Amino acid sequence: MKIAIFVSNRITFPQAAAQAAAAETAAALKRLRITPALFAAPVADEAGARQYADSLKREACDGVIAVFPNFGDESSCLTALRDAGVPILFAACSDTLDALGPETRRDAFCGKISAVNLFRQCRVPCTVLAPHTVVVGAAAFDANLREFAAICRVVRGMKRVRAGSIGARCTPFKTVRFDETALERYGIANEAFDLSELFGRYRALADDAPDLREKAAALRGYCRWPEGSDAALLRIAKLATAIDRMIAEYGLDLITLRCWTELETELKLSPCVILSLLNQCRITANCEVDTVNAIAMRALSLAADAPAACLDWNNNYGDDENRCILFHCGPVAADLMRAPGRIVDHPMFARILGAGNGLGCNQGRMKPGKFTCASGFTREGKLAFFLENGVFEETELPPEFFGCGGIARFENFQAKMLGLLRHGLPHHVSLSYGDSRGILAEAFREYLGYDLIELAR
Repeated sequence: MKIAIFVSNRITFPQAAAQAAAAETAAALKRLRITPALFAAPVADEAGARQYADSLKREACDGVIAVFPNFGDESSCLTALRDAGVPILFAACSDTLDALGPETRRDAFCGKISAVNLFRQCRVPCTVLAPHTVVVGAAAFDANLREFAAICRVVRGMKRVRAGSIGARCTPFKTVRFDETALERYGIANEAFDLSELFGRYRALADDAPDLREKAAALRGYCRWPEGSDAALLRIAKLATAIDRMIAEYGLDLITLRCWTELETELKLSPCVILSLLNQCRITANCEVDTVNAIAMRALSLAADAPAACLDWNNNYGDDENRCILFHCGPVAADLMRAPGRIVDHPMFARILGAGNGLGCNQGRMKPGKFTCASGFTREGKLAFFLENGVFEETELPPEFFGCGGIARFENFQAKMLGLLRHGLPHHVSLSYGDSRGILAEAFREYLGYDLIELAR
């Protein structure tokens, strides 16, 4: 990641701090393994601002940090950054109580307000974080840089997205319907494929294809397989290889898959473990052709810099009003599970199709920890999501509970469930571990233009 440094200066203030600001900020970025881009001396006039804007056009960056070591100059700041096309973070340097005389006073506290006011007047997106002023190099400044880097990562990764819907949505699930034209307005292109293309690629694969052998070895080492499953593992590896080739050929950033019942009746397999491994490899993948939740997964994964998962809002947890069970059959990445998954014959398909038609269900348990979750829809030409936080608890599900799930706790959960129903949100929810709610809200609202849904006040 590369972040450009812009130093806003006002020459009526002491200049020593302004001259040092770029080097101090660059050192902080390097410490966090972020590449700094330095284009110019502190900018205090329109000539310097135009020079900076030209430099920013020549060298691609993921974001800009606008540092105010003193009051700064809001007009030249706007000229320099209004066409940046990337997230902009405003950072004002703190005054100290022993340096409030005219020789040392910064007044950046006030200058930041003035500059942000101008950007808001001109509708130029920008980011502000707490605290209002920071000491460059201090812990609060480093925390701001990490959060801003995550915002930049989300914005960069979501500005142009190629999704692939492999197969039509599962016939009974109207919950996952979406508007492709609406997604295009947000820079998200969806390529739709009939399952027959996937089946054709599957059947054309030779058993000795090098990428098939590599995929079979990767799957064998990824989770625990039952005895006597070599033939099923080869079928699963063939399907996974065919999907990999489609991803590469069409340049897809995420896929959704029609996962039942054609795969089970035609190929005698369940694709859960394939989707799990794709997510582990940071290629967003979900089942039941839920493209909007796959978009949420990608954003969550970018924010956390880790895999995301898509689960069902599945069960109440006894009479506890703030807990529920989140579950899916097994498309969950290994990094999100307590232990490597165990491959089983999918019990739902075994019940309706007979045993041996659904091997590939990746059974496990969600690891404990705080998570951020999201889900949404396209409606009236707009893309909208809610964002919430929850916690997977240490308590484990009963051993007879199949698939991959966990006991999740939410604050004010019943009110949020009412909000989910009133807004008509789907039965799926996507999540990644950690607290990235603020990061995603900033990226969605300020830079990507997604609508935010409030479930409960």
